[in-house]
Amino acid sequence: MEIKIGCTGWSYDGWSGTFYPKKLARSEWLQYYSKIFSVTEINSTYYKIPDTNIAKKWNSLTPNSFQFTAKFPSLITHENKLKNVKQHVFKFLSSLVPMHDKVLALVLQLPPSLSFQEAKPRLNELFSYLPPDFKYPIEGRHESWFTDDAFDYLSDNNHCLVWNEVQGVKNPAKITSDYVYIRLIGDRSIPESEFGKINIDRTQLIQNWADKIKKLKVESAIIMANNHFEGFGPFTANTLRMQLGLPELIWDEKKQQKLEF
Repeated sequence: MEIKIGCTGWSYDGWSGTFYPKKLARSEWLQYYSKIFSVTEINSTYYKIPDTNIAKKWNSLTPNSFQFTAKFPSLITHENKLKNVKQHVFKFLSSLVPMHDKVLALVLQLPPSLSFQEAKPRLNELFSYLPPDFKYPIEGRHESWFTDDAFDYLSDNNHCLVWNEVQGVKNPAKITSDYVYIRLIGDRSIPESEFGKINIDRTQLIQNWADKIKKLKVESAIIMANNHFEGFGPFTANTLRMQLGLPELIWDEKKQQKLEF
């Protein structure tokens, strides 16, 4: 099984001096991140469809082996709740053309108010014109997504139901496709001003996730760590890596800390 572990985004002020070298320019952050991690989830696409020039820049700053996942814009998933969104979807897909070969998955994070029953016919229409170029994990948060009807539908169509660790969602982590997509989100108790350091120790919870991942019999597992989970996404990702028996990732600031001790 191929395992890819990254962070939900890379542009956080709190990472300067903890992940990024203190004097590293913000414009060089993605390039630096891509030397440490092999994948990231773009969170900014949720708020706005990116300009193609931005996609060109993301592509040029990262090596050919690097991969992106990206969230569908909220205009599609939340404002219109997947209904009559064809023109918006095509605009979003067009914006990613410059980095097409590096896009691994496009995440459909759905609002808690959108039930499986309401979404099902809209998903059928959506998937009738989505290109087969990418994976399309679906993050349903309404309780109806965790029923046998939803599991059967998703499994029959090889649609991945995102596994997540997020406040207010009781996700049973059911396998519905030949891969799993996991989002370690946590809650909103950690403010952005505290990003870059561990505020909440969730080592045991990460170990529980590692135990689940070790038992998987799928082609691949994609896991993304959010700052809200513990306070520092790279640290969470590293903890999971080591609990899975993968090598620890070492960045410049970590090297410096080890020298100081």
